[in-house]
Amino acid sequence: MKIIAVTNGQLKENSLIKTIEQIEHHIDFVIIREKQKSRNEYLSFLNHLNESAVNKEKLIVHRDAEAACNLGIRRVHLPEHGISLKEVKNQYKDMITGRSVHSLEAAKKAEDQGADYVMYGHIFETKSKAGIDPRGLVKLEKLTSALKIPVIAIGGITPAKIKDLKQAGAQGAAVMSGIFESNDPLETVSQYKKEATYV
Repeated sequence: MKIIAVTNGQLKENSLIKTIEQIEHHIDFVIIREKQKSRNEYLSFLNHLNESAVNKEKLIVHRDAEAACNLGIRRVHLPEHGISLKEVKNQYKDMITGRSVHSLEAAKKAEDQGADYVMYGHIFETKSKAGIDPRGLVKLEKLTSALKIPVIAIGGITPAKIKDLKQAGAQGAAVMSGIFESNDPLETVSQYKKEATYV
């Protein structure tokens, strides 16, 4: 069971790099999702991150396959809408490419277009999706059963819920606020990793 951290755009750059350096040995990957930044700001941050001690094999660039390629980062994660997965796969044939999805139909389409994995959610209630019903474990299991590619679950995931996700067929858990809003991110990811290891 993989643990994927997802940045939340709330930390200052130096603090964020320090946090990623702290936790990288306890996570499998980190998606650099800094939606509040302009493209130039995002590219500048990626350059700083790339020059840090962080292992670039742990990095997943959000949206920008060109930037990932230029920096020698092998992974990119695409939002559900707006960017052609097929074009990314055609242009960057060695790029490991995932896509966010919110339905079985979208997940199957992503698989057909060559996605290496999909990220599905939100599974549980989360304050970032306040007022929107979570999709839940039943829908997650239906989706994992229908796909051949890995499914990463996201949304409201605590360490105690890792076992349920595994039983529903998820091959990974993506965590944003649970890690990056924690007072002790290292201790928090250690708890996630411990649960992921024993399921």
